[in-house]
Amino acid sequence: MKKRLVIATILCGLVQLHAALTLKEIRTASNNVLVVFFNGTSISANAVDITDISQWKVNGEAATAISRYVMQANACDYHIYLTVPQLVNGTTYNIGTPYGDTSIVFDDHKIFCESIKTNQAAYSALCKSNYANFAIWLGDGGNRQISGALPAYEVFEVYTNKVVAQGTLAQVGEDKTSGDFVYKIDLSSVPQGGPYKIAIAGYGCSHPFGVGGDFSRRLAHIMFRGQYYQRCGCPIREPYGWNLRQSACHTHVYDVDGPIGEANIVVAGSEPTMTVFGGYHDAGDTDRRAYHIANPVINLMLYEAFPNLFVDDQFNIPDKFDENFNILGKGNGIPDIIDEAEWGTLIWEYLQNEDGSIHFGTETKGYADAAPYDVKDKHLYGTVKIDDRPAAVAPGLFLHLARLLKPYSEARAQQLVERARRTFDYISTKKWAKPEKLYYYIQKYLYDGDEAAHEQVKSLADSGAVKNFPLCVTVTPGYSLNNSAFDNPGYVVSYMVEKTRATDPEVIAKFTSALKEGADSNIVELKKYAYPVGNNPVGTSWGHNARQSSYACAPLLYWRFSGEQTYFDAACNLMNYNLGLNPLGISYVTGLGFHQVHNPHDRQSWYTKSEDWGVPVPGITVFGPGVSPTGTTVPALTALPVERQFADNQNCYSMTEFTIFETMTHYSMYTVLAGGGKWDETNDPYASQQSAIKREREKVRVNPGSLLSANLRNGKLVITLNLMSKERIRGSLFTLNGAVLSEFDLGIAGPGISTFQLPIDKMGKLGMNVVFCRIHSGKSSLAGKVLIRE
Repeated sequence: MKKRLVIATILCGLVQLHAALTLKEIRTASNNVLVVFFNGTSISANAVDITDISQWKVNGEAATAISRYVMQANACDYHIYLTVPQLVNGTTYNIGTPYGDTSIVFDDHKIFCESIKTNQAAYSALCKSNYANFAIWLGDGGNRQISGALPAYEVFEVYTNKVVAQGTLAQVGEDKTSGDFVYKIDLSSVPQGGPYKIAIAGYGCSHPFGVGGDFSRRLAHIMFRGQYYQRCGCPIREPYGWNLRQSACHTHVYDVDGPIGEANIVVAGSEPTMTVFGGYHDAGDTDRRAYHIANPVINLMLYEAFPNLFVDDQFNIPDKFDENFNILGKGNGIPDIIDEAEWGTLIWEYLQNEDGSIHFGTETKGYADAAPYDVKDKHLYGTVKIDDRPAAVAPGLFLHLARLLKPYSEARAQQLVERARRTFDYISTKKWAKPEKLYYYIQKYLYDGDEAAHEQVKSLADSGAVKNFPLCVTVTPGYSLNNSAFDNPGYVVSYMVEKTRATDPEVIAKFTSALKEGADSNIVELKKYAYPVGNNPVGTSWGHNARQSSYACAPLLYWRFSGEQTYFDAACNLMNYNLGLNPLGISYVTGLGFHQVHNPHDRQSWYTKSEDWGVPVPGITVFGPGVSPTGTTVPALTALPVERQFADNQNCYSMTEFTIFETMTHYSMYTVLAGGGKWDETNDPYASQQSAIKREREKVRVNPGSLLSANLRNGKLVITLNLMSKERIRGSLFTLNGAVLSEFDLGIAGPGISTFQLPIDKMGKLGMNVVFCRIHSGKSSLAGKVLIRE
């Protein structure tokens, strides 16, 4: 006898069919297509049989057409598409299947429509061109166009049903790489707040999503901390993260000078040893590679480009350690992004030899088990041979980090300066590519004012060291170390933002021109495709369809220097792809989204899935679709359009693995899109309605930080601080792209609550932007956001 479950508006319970198959939900794909969605506990393409259409009925009548899409997931998802008469709100639909019956009452504001593709985490509230896509795709039934007039949609608050925006779908057209016929949903007028859903009249509604505020801060928080979870030689434990290991891992390394490769280092155990800390696990395995040196360069670049958005204790990462890197606490007064860059740099200090040469990394034979690395990984790790690629970058990186750490620790800065000198002496006698050489001389000049270094900067700029940047904007920075490809703007941004030392206008012009041409190249790619994939989806590089944050870098940086909104919007649009605005409507990032990857090729995640967490480590961006796909799908993977060639198969490295230097280099950019700020980990913005914030002229509001509030009263900005000690207080008002609008000195204040009134006589200058206020007291820095409303 078939089981039966009647559901009002949405399938909340589960129909357990047998041990291997569960009817999870009734969805829609169109205004006349219901989706019966099953999940199976085993991986099989044919667990759901649709050969006899007469067994698939709606209100007693067989479906007029049936098709399916199967994707290996957790363990296998089955989408069965039933074509039926046009759906009508308020109507009960009794669905009969060979595997059980169920009923729904159709409500286009409550039934999920899987044809709506949104960013499932957070759209930036600072973007003026947010959008979602709509595309009807029925698996082996192919795509469909909307017949007749295009439907209306509205965006409503999930908990109040209040409508905040509405419109009509706009046709985009056929998109070959996704296999979709695409329509666009304009979200540009949706205010900061959420969670929201998009409801399309007669079709159904989207997954929830948010705009700005805590939604964006949560996104930035989870993404940034993805780097912490990949740290090598560092405890990962509460209260900073999950209890993955209580002590540092992979610190005992044998100096074997093994060959460059993967899982190929044979260690006898009798070789000389060294103790090392720092750096990152490469991917699903535990090697540290020269390519990773790009990560700290990019973090330092983003800090210097947007220094007012990054502060200490922003991301709940440890920053106080003893001599063996046991965690002592956090709150060292240094912005977390600099701390993270220092961790990424640390391994290259340990792998530096006395003559300044640097090992390529560390490696072992085989792979670690899915278990805590600090106590369960019994592999012996050895050094990889000396290589000039890390040595080409290290002198610039050491000086870059030294310059930013110098205000906090002169002694630490001097250590790094000495390491820079040592490796400079080594690499300057070798082949040293122009981009990395330029990086060093910029940092040398900015650190100590060396005019000879400045002349080298001018000469290298004249010689075209950055000229090929527009050709390299989709290249992985870590792979092009010490060659002519200029693909890392982190080498030059320090010079472009310098305010203390004199800079050459012609050099700045060359750097700015290269940045603009690179950004324009990214935007050309963005506009070629209906989804913001940002590069030619047909390619051979693992992960090239999941590196949107890298493709967004040049547009974001050029916006920083030009203030042109088009470039900021392009960056935002690109970074929506991995979070659900893609043909599969999947978040390729663990821990984010309502439909997300379950099975990254990551040994830490295999461990967490097998333990009480039950899910993978958060903040991993997998390689995604399109390259050498293997796994179970219907239609078969290679028969699918390239942007749909994905199965959640942990054994397919080209789809579900990742690397710290390919898919995780630009994670700090999400903080820029959020406008900075700190997220309270106990506050899930999806759990309750967040107020929609509309912009109104002549009103100023600050989102309070833990110690800062501000209001505009009678032409004065009133700032209230709760100070922990007596300090001299200085501050500034500035725009998101770093332009300082006003600086002020409030004198000595504290401890306790102090209020200050600042005349604002140039409010017209603030326009309708998001404006920020930063307060400095001693080594601490407090920040709040001021929304100038229209």
